[in-house]
Amino acid sequence: MSVLTISIIIIINFILQSTIVPYFDIFNVVPNTSLIVVVVIAISNGKIVGAISGLIVGLLSDVIFSVPIGINSFIYFFIGYLVGMTENKLSRESILLPISMTILSTVGYHLLYYLFTFFLGYEISIRYIMKNIVIFETIYNALLSVILSKLLARFIKAPSIRFSKK
Repeated sequence: MSVLTISIIIIINFILQSTIVPYFDIFNVVPNTSLIVVVVIAISNGKIVGAISGLIVGLLSDVIFSVPIGINSFIYFFIGYLVGMTENKLSRESILLPISMTILSTVGYHLLYYLFTFFLGYEISIRYIMKNIVIFETIYNALLSVILSKLLARFIKAPSIRFSKK
């Protein structure tokens, strides 16, 4: 995937995440399409591209949505790197890969976000977050990951293996 393609995907996602996606709330929970985009990019392009994409998506999220700047940047960077480590180890053709990585990433994102905000002195109930946000957002993100991974697969060119006689 080229830098231009990744940049366009990130910009389009950012515009949609900040304008249209909030209208699709279920139980007052909106999907985190930015997280799904980072997961899909990291799966298809590896840990370096995943980490850089995560950092950029995180900075955009921090500037617009978050009071403490840097938390989302670090978390998305970390998730992009870790998910990108699976690039050559798991089958990219399986639809279970983006679903499972999105589920793990959503739970990991919220645990890390809670940890950072706790140490910054914000009082947030972990029980409330897990019960009212994480469960619904995880299901929502997992379902959307199927759609977004299929949609983004059109722009991602998987390497082909060719056998030829020498």
